[in-house]
Amino acid sequence: MKSQIRKAATLSMATVSLAALAMGFSAQNVGAASVPSLRAEHVATWWYQAPTVPEVKVDLAHMYAVMDVKVDLRIQVRVADELFDSSAGKATDATRMALATERNRAHAAVLLADEVADVSAVAEQLTPAVTAVTDEVTAWEVAEAARKAEEARLAREAQEAAARAAAAKSRPASSGSSGSSSSSSGDGQQYLNGIAASYGVSISWGSSACGHSGSWVSGCYAGGSTIYVTTNAFSSWARAKGEGRNVVIHESAHFRTRQQCGTIYVGGDRFENVADARAVLMGAGSGTGYGYNSSDMALAQALQAGQCSL
Repeated sequence: MKSQIRKAATLSMATVSLAALAMGFSAQNVGAASVPSLRAEHVATWWYQAPTVPEVKVDLAHMYAVMDVKVDLRIQVRVADELFDSSAGKATDATRMALATERNRAHAAVLLADEVADVSAVAEQLTPAVTAVTDEVTAWEVAEAARKAEEARLAREAQEAAARAAAAKSRPASSGSSGSSSSSSGDGQQYLNGIAASYGVSISWGSSACGHSGSWVSGCYAGGSTIYVTTNAFSSWARAKGEGRNVVIHESAHFRTRQQCGTIYVGGDRFENVADARAVLMGAGSGTGYGYNSSDMALAQALQAGQCSL
Protein backbone atom coordinates (compact mmCIF):
# COMPACT_ATOMS: atom_id res chain seq x y z
CA MET A 1 0.00 0.00 0.00
CA LYS A 2 2.75 2.44 0.93
CA SER A 3 4.64 1.60 -2.20
CA GLN A 4 1.65 2.47 -4.31
CA ILE A 5 1.24 5.83 -2.59
CA ARG A 6 5.00 6.69 -3.31
CA LYS A 7 4.63 5.80 -6.99
CA ALA A 8 1.57 8.03 -7.30
CA ALA A 9 3.37 10.95 -5.66
CA THR A 10 6.40 10.52 -7.88
CA LEU A 11 4.27 10.42 -10.98
CA SER A 12 2.43 13.56 -9.86
CA MET A 13 5.64 15.49 -9.31
CA ALA A 14 6.95 14.42 -12.72
CA THR A 15 3.77 15.66 -14.31
CA VAL A 16 4.08 19.02 -12.56
CA SER A 17 7.71 19.32 -13.68
CA LEU A 18 6.83 18.56 -17.30
CA ALA A 19 4.07 21.17 -17.18
CA ALA A 20 6.43 23.77 -15.79
CA LEU A 21 9.02 22.93 -18.44
CA ALA A 22 6.39 23.24 -21.13
CA MET A 23 5.31 26.60 -19.81
CA GLY A 24 8.94 27.84 -19.80
CA PHE A 25 9.57 26.69 -23.35
CA SER A 26 6.40 28.36 -24.51
CA ALA A 27 7.40 31.69 -22.91
CA GLN A 28 10.82 31.64 -24.55
CA ASN A 29 9.29 31.01 -27.98
CA VAL A 30 6.93 33.91 -27.59
CA GLY A 31 9.82 36.24 -26.64
CA ALA A 32 12.01 35.13 -29.57
CA ALA A 33 9.33 36.10 -32.12
CA SER A 34 9.82 39.84 -31.37
CA VAL A 35 12.29 41.49 -34.02
CA PRO A 36 14.29 44.53 -32.78
CA SER A 37 14.15 47.73 -34.90
CA LEU A 38 17.21 48.45 -37.10
CA ARG A 39 16.99 52.13 -36.15
CA ALA A 40 17.57 51.43 -32.48
CA GLU A 41 20.66 52.90 -30.95
CA HIS A 42 23.80 50.81 -30.63
CA VAL A 43 22.63 48.35 -33.28
CA ALA A 44 25.44 47.55 -35.78
CA THR A 45 23.99 47.81 -39.33
CA TRP A 46 25.50 48.56 -42.79
CA TRP A 47 23.94 52.04 -42.78
CA TYR A 48 25.90 53.18 -39.75
CA GLN A 49 29.11 51.45 -40.85
CA ALA A 50 29.44 53.28 -44.32
CA PRO A 51 32.42 55.78 -44.42
CA THR A 52 31.63 59.51 -44.61
CA VAL A 53 32.25 61.14 -48.14
CA PRO A 54 34.55 64.21 -47.84
CA GLU A 55 32.96 67.56 -48.69
CA VAL A 56 34.26 69.28 -51.86
CA LYS A 57 34.28 73.07 -51.93
CA VAL A 58 34.37 75.00 -55.28
CA ASP A 59 35.49 78.63 -55.49
CA LEU A 60 33.01 79.84 -58.10
CA ALA A 61 34.37 83.39 -58.15
CA HIS A 62 37.87 82.14 -58.97
CA MET A 63 36.55 79.74 -61.59
CA TYR A 64 34.60 82.49 -63.39
CA ALA A 65 37.57 84.88 -63.23
CA VAL A 66 39.87 82.32 -64.90
CA MET A 67 37.22 81.59 -67.51
CA ASP A 68 36.87 85.29 -68.39
CA VAL A 69 40.60 85.86 -68.97
CA LYS A 70 40.84 82.65 -70.99
CA VAL A 71 38.05 83.81 -73.30
CA ASP A 72 39.93 87.05 -73.96
CA LEU A 73 43.19 85.16 -74.55
CA ARG A 74 41.48 82.72 -76.93
CA ILE A 75 40.36 85.70 -79.04
CA GLN A 76 43.94 87.04 -79.11
CA VAL A 77 45.22 83.62 -80.21
CA ARG A 78 42.76 83.62 -83.11
CA VAL A 79 43.88 87.11 -84.15
CA ALA A 80 47.52 86.00 -83.97
CA ASP A 81 46.76 82.95 -86.14
CA GLU A 82 45.21 85.10 -88.88
CA LEU A 83 47.96 87.71 -88.66
CA PHE A 84 50.72 85.10 -88.95
CA ASP A 85 49.20 83.74 -92.18
CA SER A 86 48.45 87.14 -93.76
CA SER A 87 51.86 88.67 -92.90
CA ALA A 88 53.88 86.28 -95.06
CA GLY A 89 56.10 88.34 -97.35
CA LYS A 90 55.15 91.57 -95.58
CA ALA A 91 56.85 91.19 -92.18
CA THR A 92 60.31 89.83 -91.45
CA ASP A 93 60.72 86.13 -90.69
CA ALA A 94 62.19 86.88 -87.26
CA THR A 95 59.19 88.98 -86.19
CA ARG A 96 56.73 86.40 -87.50
CA MET A 97 58.53 83.56 -85.70
CA ALA A 98 58.41 85.55 -82.43
CA LEU A 99 54.67 85.93 -82.96
CA ALA A 100 54.27 82.19 -83.58
CA THR A 101 56.16 81.38 -80.37
CA GLU A 102 53.98 83.62 -78.21
CA ARG A 103 50.83 82.40 -79.96
CA ASN A 104 51.70 78.78 -79.15
CA ARG A 105 52.45 79.66 -75.52
CA ALA A 106 49.11 81.45 -75.27
CA HIS A 107 47.25 78.49 -76.77
CA ALA A 108 48.80 76.19 -74.15
CA ALA A 109 47.74 78.59 -71.37
CA VAL A 110 44.15 78.51 -72.62
CA LEU A 111 44.18 74.72 -72.31
CA LEU A 112 46.19 74.20 -69.12
CA ALA A 113 46.50 77.32 -66.94
CA ASP A 114 44.30 77.50 -63.83
CA GLU A 115 45.37 80.84 -62.36
CA VAL A 116 44.33 84.32 -63.53
CA ALA A 117 47.87 85.64 -63.08
CA ASP A 118 49.35 82.92 -65.31
CA VAL A 119 46.90 83.63 -68.13
CA SER A 120 47.39 87.39 -67.84
CA ALA A 121 51.19 87.04 -67.98
CA VAL A 122 51.00 85.09 -71.23
CA ALA A 123 48.58 87.64 -72.71
CA GLU A 124 51.01 90.45 -71.88
CA GLN A 125 53.74 88.67 -73.87
CA LEU A 126 51.49 88.00 -76.88
CA THR A 127 50.30 91.60 -77.28
CA PRO A 128 53.68 93.18 -78.23
CA ALA A 129 54.39 90.31 -80.64
CA VAL A 130 51.10 91.02 -82.43
CA THR A 131 51.86 94.76 -82.46
CA ALA A 132 55.34 94.26 -83.94
CA VAL A 133 54.05 92.20 -86.87
CA THR A 134 51.13 94.58 -87.41
CA ASP A 135 53.48 97.56 -87.58
CA GLU A 136 55.73 95.84 -90.14
CA VAL A 137 52.74 94.86 -92.29
CA THR A 138 51.41 98.43 -92.16
CA ALA A 139 54.81 99.84 -93.17
CA TRP A 140 55.01 97.34 -96.04
CA GLU A 141 51.54 98.26 -97.27
CA VAL A 142 52.36 101.98 -97.18
CA ALA A 143 55.62 101.41 -99.06
CA GLU A 144 53.89 99.16 -101.58
CA ALA A 145 51.22 101.78 -102.24
CA ALA A 146 53.92 104.41 -102.70
CA ARG A 147 55.88 102.11 -105.02
CA LYS A 148 52.85 101.47 -107.21
CA ALA A 149 52.04 105.18 -107.35
CA GLU A 150 55.64 105.94 -108.32
CA GLU A 151 55.61 103.25 -111.00
CA ALA A 152 52.39 104.70 -112.40
CA ARG A 153 53.92 108.19 -112.45
CA LEU A 154 57.08 106.97 -114.17
CA ALA A 155 55.03 105.06 -116.71
CA ARG A 156 53.04 108.20 -117.53
CA GLU A 157 56.21 110.25 -117.86
CA ALA A 158 57.77 107.61 -120.11
CA GLN A 159 54.70 107.58 -122.32
CA GLU A 160 54.71 111.38 -122.52
CA ALA A 161 58.44 111.37 -123.32
CA ALA A 162 57.90 108.76 -126.03
CA ALA A 163 55.08 110.83 -127.49
CA ARG A 164 57.25 113.94 -127.53
CA ALA A 165 60.09 112.02 -129.17
CA ALA A 166 57.73 110.68 -131.84
CA ALA A 167 56.41 114.17 -132.48
CA ALA A 168 59.98 115.54 -132.76
CA LYS A 169 60.92 112.86 -135.29
CA SER A 170 57.86 113.62 -137.36
CA ARG A 171 58.98 117.24 -137.80
CA PRO A 172 61.41 118.03 -140.68
CA ALA A 173 65.04 118.03 -139.50
CA SER A 174 66.69 121.46 -139.47
CA SER A 175 69.72 121.93 -141.68
CA GLY A 176 73.25 122.34 -140.29
CA SER A 177 75.42 120.34 -137.96
CA SER A 178 74.08 122.18 -134.93
CA GLY A 179 70.58 120.83 -135.49
CA SER A 180 71.90 117.31 -136.04
CA SER A 181 73.88 117.41 -132.80
CA SER A 182 70.86 118.74 -130.88
CA SER A 183 68.64 115.96 -132.24
CA SER A 184 71.25 113.36 -131.32
CA SER A 185 71.54 114.71 -127.78
CA GLY A 186 67.77 114.78 -127.33
CA ASP A 187 67.44 111.17 -128.48
CA GLY A 188 70.22 110.13 -126.07
CA GLN A 189 68.52 111.84 -123.15
CA GLN A 190 65.18 110.22 -123.93
CA TYR A 191 66.93 106.87 -124.28
CA LEU A 192 68.52 107.17 -120.84
CA ASN A 193 65.26 108.36 -119.29
CA GLY A 194 63.62 105.23 -120.67
CA ILE A 195 66.38 103.02 -119.22
CA ALA A 196 65.91 104.60 -115.79
CA ALA A 197 62.11 104.22 -115.96
CA SER A 198 62.47 100.51 -116.70
CA TYR A 199 64.21 100.13 -113.32
CA GLY A 200 61.65 102.23 -111.44
CA VAL A 201 63.64 105.48 -111.14
CA SER A 202 63.69 108.90 -112.72
CA ILE A 203 66.77 110.99 -113.60
CA SER A 204 67.55 114.44 -112.29
CA TRP A 205 69.93 115.97 -114.87
CA GLY A 206 72.57 118.55 -114.05
CA SER A 207 76.07 119.73 -114.83
CA SER A 208 77.15 117.88 -111.68
CA ALA A 209 75.73 114.97 -109.74
CA CYS A 210 75.89 115.25 -105.93
CA GLY A 211 78.91 117.55 -106.36
CA HIS A 212 80.71 115.28 -108.85
CA SER A 213 81.52 116.68 -112.29
CA GLY A 214 84.18 116.39 -114.95
CA SER A 215 84.66 115.19 -118.50
CA TRP A 216 83.51 111.70 -117.54
CA VAL A 217 79.87 110.82 -116.86
CA SER A 218 79.03 111.08 -113.15
CA GLY A 219 76.04 109.83 -111.23
CA CYS A 220 74.87 109.33 -107.66
CA TYR A 221 71.96 108.02 -105.63
CA ALA A 222 70.79 109.82 -102.49
CA GLY A 223 67.61 107.93 -101.64
CA GLY A 224 64.07 107.84 -102.93
CA SER A 225 63.33 106.92 -106.53
CA THR A 226 65.48 109.63 -108.16
CA ILE A 227 69.04 109.24 -109.42
CA TYR A 228 71.34 112.12 -110.37
CA VAL A 229 73.32 112.00 -113.62
CA THR A 230 75.41 114.64 -115.40
CA THR A 231 74.13 115.95 -118.71
CA ASN A 232 77.30 114.94 -120.55
CA ALA A 233 75.89 111.37 -120.39
CA PHE A 234 73.93 112.18 -123.58
CA SER A 235 76.45 114.50 -125.22
CA SER A 236 76.49 112.00 -128.08
CA TRP A 237 74.39 109.02 -129.04
CA ALA A 238 77.37 106.67 -128.71
CA ARG A 239 78.15 107.98 -125.24
CA ALA A 240 74.53 107.63 -124.14
CA LYS A 241 74.41 103.99 -125.24
CA GLY A 242 77.74 103.22 -123.57
CA GLU A 243 79.05 105.13 -120.59
CA GLY A 244 75.78 106.93 -119.91
CA ARG A 245 73.76 103.69 -119.88
CA ASN A 246 76.21 101.99 -117.52
CA VAL A 247 76.08 104.89 -115.04
CA VAL A 248 72.26 104.97 -115.09
CA ILE A 249 72.06 101.22 -114.42
CA HIS A 250 74.72 101.44 -111.65
CA GLU A 251 72.70 104.11 -109.81
CA SER A 252 69.52 102.11 -110.42
CA ALA A 253 71.26 99.14 -108.78
CA HIS A 254 71.69 101.27 -105.64
CA PHE A 255 67.97 102.06 -105.74
CA ARG A 256 67.02 98.40 -106.13
CA THR A 257 69.30 97.36 -103.24
CA ARG A 258 67.90 99.99 -100.89
CA GLN A 259 64.34 99.14 -101.86
CA GLN A 260 65.02 95.48 -101.22
CA CYS A 261 67.26 95.57 -98.13
CA GLY A 262 66.62 98.99 -96.60
CA THR A 263 70.21 100.13 -97.25
CA ILE A 264 72.64 100.51 -100.13
CA TYR A 265 75.60 99.39 -98.02
CA VAL A 266 75.44 95.68 -98.81
CA GLY A 267 79.07 94.55 -98.84
CA GLY A 268 80.21 97.14 -96.31
CA ASP A 269 83.04 99.31 -97.63
CA ARG A 270 82.74 97.55 -101.00
CA PHE A 271 79.11 98.51 -101.57
CA GLU A 272 80.08 100.42 -104.74
CA ASN A 273 81.88 97.35 -106.07
CA VAL A 274 78.81 95.22 -105.31
CA ALA A 275 76.67 97.81 -107.14
CA ASP A 276 79.00 97.59 -110.17
CA ALA A 277 78.61 93.81 -110.17
CA ARG A 278 74.84 94.05 -109.82
CA ALA A 279 74.68 96.61 -112.65
CA VAL A 280 76.32 94.06 -114.94
CA LEU A 281 73.72 91.48 -113.88
CA MET A 282 71.00 94.04 -114.59
CA GLY A 283 72.23 94.61 -118.13
CA ALA A 284 75.07 97.13 -118.01
CA GLY A 285 77.78 96.59 -120.61
CA SER A 286 80.45 96.99 -117.94
CA GLY A 287 81.02 98.54 -114.53
CA THR A 288 81.47 102.23 -113.87
CA GLY A 289 85.09 102.14 -112.81
CA TYR A 290 84.80 100.66 -109.33
CA GLY A 291 85.41 97.11 -110.47
CA TYR A 292 84.40 93.97 -108.60
CA ASN A 293 85.80 90.63 -107.51
CA SER A 294 84.23 87.20 -107.08
CA SER A 295 82.98 88.01 -103.57
CA ASP A 296 81.32 91.19 -104.83
CA MET A 297 79.68 89.25 -107.65
CA ALA A 298 78.44 86.58 -105.21
CA LEU A 299 76.73 89.29 -103.15
CA ALA A 300 75.28 90.82 -106.31
CA GLN A 301 73.90 87.44 -107.37
CA ALA A 302 72.33 86.99 -103.94
CA LEU A 303 70.69 90.41 -104.29
CA GLN A 304 69.32 89.48 -107.69
CA ALA A 305 67.90 86.32 -106.11
CA GLY A 306 66.09 88.40 -103.46
CA GLN A 307 68.56 87.86 -100.61
CA CYS A 308 70.28 90.66 -98.73
CA SER A 309 73.24 88.51 -97.66
CA LEU A 310 74.88 85.22 -98.53
